[in-house]
Amino acid sequence: MAPFNMLNRTYCSSGAIRKLFVQKRSFFNGISSGSSSELLKAKWLRAFEMCENLRKDIVQSPHDELLIARLDLISNEICLVADACNFISSYHQCPNTASVAEKLYFDALSYVESLNTDHRLYSKIKEFKSVSAWDFLDSESKHAANMFCAEFERSGSNLSATNRQLFLDVTEAIAVAGSLFVESASTPTDIPISRCPTPLLSLSKGNSFIRIHESDLNSRYDDAREASWKLYHRFDSLREEKLCDMLKQRQKIAALSGFKNHCEREIKGSLAKSPTIVQDFLDELNYQLQGAVSKELEIFKTSKRTREPVGIWDISYYSVEGRSKCLQNYAAFQNKLSLQSVIGAMNKFSNVLFDVQLVSENIKADEIWHEDILKYSVLTENGKTLGIIYFDFFQRAGKSGHICLHTIQCGTKTQTPVVVIVCNFTKGSSIQMSDVNLLFHEYGHALHAVLGRTRYQHVSGTRCPTDFAEIPSILLESIIDQSFIMEELFCFEKASKLGLPNISFSKCFKSTETQLQLYYAMLDQLLHSQQCEDTQNVALHAQDKYLSQFEIPATTAWHHRFTHLYFYGGRYYSYLWAQSIVNIIIEQHNLKDKICYSPEIRALLEQGSSKDCSYQIESLLGESLTIDKMVDALVKPLNSFNTLIGGS
Repeated sequence: MAPFNMLNRTYCSSGAIRKLFVQKRSFFNGISSGSSSELLKAKWLRAFEMCENLRKDIVQSPHDELLIARLDLISNEICLVADACNFISSYHQCPNTASVAEKLYFDALSYVESLNTDHRLYSKIKEFKSVSAWDFLDSESKHAANMFCAEFERSGSNLSATNRQLFLDVTEAIAVAGSLFVESASTPTDIPISRCPTPLLSLSKGNSFIRIHESDLNSRYDDAREASWKLYHRFDSLREEKLCDMLKQRQKIAALSGFKNHCEREIKGSLAKSPTIVQDFLDELNYQLQGAVSKELEIFKTSKRTREPVGIWDISYYSVEGRSKCLQNYAAFQNKLSLQSVIGAMNKFSNVLFDVQLVSENIKADEIWHEDILKYSVLTENGKTLGIIYFDFFQRAGKSGHICLHTIQCGTKTQTPVVVIVCNFTKGSSIQMSDVNLLFHEYGHALHAVLGRTRYQHVSGTRCPTDFAEIPSILLESIIDQSFIMEELFCFEKASKLGLPNISFSKCFKSTETQLQLYYAMLDQLLHSQQCEDTQNVALHAQDKYLSQFEIPATTAWHHRFTHLYFYGGRYYSYLWAQSIVNIIIEQHNLKDKICYSPEIRALLEQGSSKDCSYQIESLLGESLTIDKMVDALVKPLNSFNTLIGGS
């Protein structure tokens, strides 16, 4: 971590640049200019100086409501710089600007760690809870204060000075170990031609070796698909070492923070509440899912071109093939869509479900990082701006290849949220249904951020537990996923007129894929709940219990390729957890056949995590959730699909 005086010396800029901050400006204003690097440095300097002054004020001031406001302002100022720099480092066209942004991002993270482990700040908020002024706070302020206090404790602020420094050192070690694991897990596999299986010789392209990428694992030829999967996922001692190192460091942090293990540290404060509840949920889902999985595997077996059993390498291929055949009579899933029609559908969807509009805005030349960027405002029916969404739709050289959301500025009652949705569409080409689903998933995150209207930005929008944050995104994805909804949004021929039932794109041949997701979620729990010296042994035991119906060679270690063990360590269960709640919401609010305005769902997005997340879900559903209800909500649609295609 760079000392504060070093940060000041490094990023001090001219008086002219300092004057930029007298004006009210969007973070992206000036970002395309030649001086954008200096602008970024100046923004960081301003944020750093403001936060240092706020830190002094907190330490020296009495215990009152301004304490929470000051902590929130520190959080806001740092996030404005860190989130924007993280985005700019990945997507800006100018290498120098991207490089400066990356350095500033990591400096901001180091500064955040110094704040999180500042015992004086922790003591101040902890003491506040025991003085008389605490009793006069409203529930939102108390909830925000409790969240700050819990995060300080999670970051080791309650430790001795020696252990706080150890905490920082181990945190840095996790980042290094995790990045090395991700880098190793993402590399292709090279095989000398002399050892290459016959079905893969076509991949040699005249070279003395073949190179297997993840994209090569879905060959339409059964033998080639099996051979490439086994080689790509073979056990790798170097990946095993990097993964074990990351897990070991995470267990150290958990122990320092007073938790039994990493999972307990990650899940505390979430909807799930504890690793025990998560594992009970996954175990019950595993039990209830077996019938649907068996029926699906029988269908795959009849489709397979060889007499060999269905292997783990077959699931993705035959799921896609089966889905394509099942949906071939549904115009909603066969038509390729123009970008303008998709944006129109997003606006129509937003207007009906949330009573807001998505309106195109003129964009200034100095606020974009590429000429293809589009800017939209989200407006109320009265024309009030709720937030700004930038769209970076098209692929270009050096751009990341996945769809994602970046929050640049959180929304509060006094601050307009700004987000960016990044895609990788081919300019001028039509958009596939699967990409529409992914886009609506990220649009759900965007609306969660844009509709957020909390007093404190620290609890606004997607700043909440992962298993809660995924609910709005999966909700939008799941609603758009249904044939009758697609027909309504895109004015397709009605399937009901042809005698076809309403069907969900993602529920078609989804049982086996759900089983694989369940396995990964449980393996994530198991690896992060113990001192793990041998991940392969843990994985093999988990396969015996959770993937008993699949053929998986014991010599493979496909978890070595599962990078979410780093990005979602201890929290990968969140997708299944959120999907179960979404299925219940759709059923209760009659969102299967049509979209209708729901003030309750909009309120859920507006509140962020300003209230206890479990309380919000129970209030929306009017009941407490049980594991049985949640599992039933996941399995019932899968069984219904099997019945529909005659699998029962």
